[in-house]
Amino acid sequence: MSTSPTPSPIPARGRLRRAFAAAAVSVGLVSIVAGCADFSSETSTFTVQPSLTAPAAQPVDPSTAQPSSGSPSPTDQSPSPSPSGSQAPSDPCAPTDESVIATCLTAPWGLAPLPDGQSALVGERTTGRILQVARGEQPVEVAKIDGIDASGDGGLLGIALSPSYDEDGLIYAYVTTPQDNRIIRIASGDVPKPIFTGIPRGATHNGGRLAFASDRSLYVGTGDTGNPALPADPTSLAGKVLRLDEFGKPAEGNPTAASPIFASGFSQVTGMCELEGGTVAALDQRTTQDVLLPLTAGHDYTALAPGDARWTWTVADGRAADCAVSGGLLASTSLDKQQLTGIQMGSGGTFTGTPTVILDNRYGRLLTVTADTQGLLWLTTSNKDGVGTPVPSDDRVVVVPASDAGGEGGPD
Repeated sequence: MSTSPTPSPIPARGRLRRAFAAAAVSVGLVSIVAGCADFSSETSTFTVQPSLTAPAAQPVDPSTAQPSSGSPSPTDQSPSPSPSGSQAPSDPCAPTDESVIATCLTAPWGLAPLPDGQSALVGERTTGRILQVARGEQPVEVAKIDGIDASGDGGLLGIALSPSYDEDGLIYAYVTTPQDNRIIRIASGDVPKPIFTGIPRGATHNGGRLAFASDRSLYVGTGDTGNPALPADPTSLAGKVLRLDEFGKPAEGNPTAASPIFASGFSQVTGMCELEGGTVAALDQRTTQDVLLPLTAGHDYTALAPGDARWTWTVADGRAADCAVSGGLLASTSLDKQQLTGIQMGSGGTFTGTPTVILDNRYGRLLTVTADTQGLLWLTTSNKDGVGTPVPSDDRVVVVPASDAGGEGGPD
């Protein structure tokens, strides 16, 4: 792995915020034997659990809003004409949509907005590159992770910033190697270090989502590697949510002091978001539905009990790929329906109103969604995955305001 110097400063926050407001809707690995953990230094129809059924309200579809100059229509993924009416630039990687931050990426998966509120780190699953992207700037390579195994759904997966990123600049990443899945920590000017190894790898269901919670614990979602017996196996790290400290050791307060396992019984964790009161929820993809599961220490989610799932997405709903929470809004992406949707969360685990479609077939298949501290949702597309229909500028990083989701039926 090689690292590059810290990128040059990014333009002032106000310019970026004004640009977003104008839009209508607008991450050399050390080989360790696998299996041994090392603790070294369109309108959407959703299904909700019966006890959580929210009162009906009229959703607002932002696709009916008038696009701003230079933005494509909601169903147009092709490059737009310039505001003057001339044809789009000949460079297919030149963004023509004010919400598009970066273009021509290769399998963007992990995504972490930076504290400056203007830029983000994005990891390319198959190349192992971590890039810093910002509006009007060429992507800058921050790190390159060598030795990854990107076969199946593996490779460079989730990335997360240290809770003290402003001071230490540390980046955490979940990667697949030929031997295992592992967590590595990347420090500027230092040799990247694996801090937790031995998570089972497979041809599919490698998991990969990372999230630091408000208590500074690192939550790690793993997959069952295609073996449905492993999630309930207490000796396996597959099909689990792990809870670690910043050094990769089991966090204080875990059900078993010497174990990193916080909860079990998962199939393929692709989303992690913190709900009210600091509760972390995992988005688990299952055979017939995807479920958002608020995590309880020591709980086994293999067979769901009433009340386990906060929200459910079925095949008919378009399933869900990732989740994020911003200002009380639960946002989720759908690859199949090519949508970003949101619903307002109330107190006590209830929901207010009905789901609203924020983006509908505007940028194709949507994979990762992450909220920043400025009220914006950052997304990656996944159109060059062999299933989507890519345009010349794919794949992309897109940013939209979370406030456009409405809730309570939207504004009067």
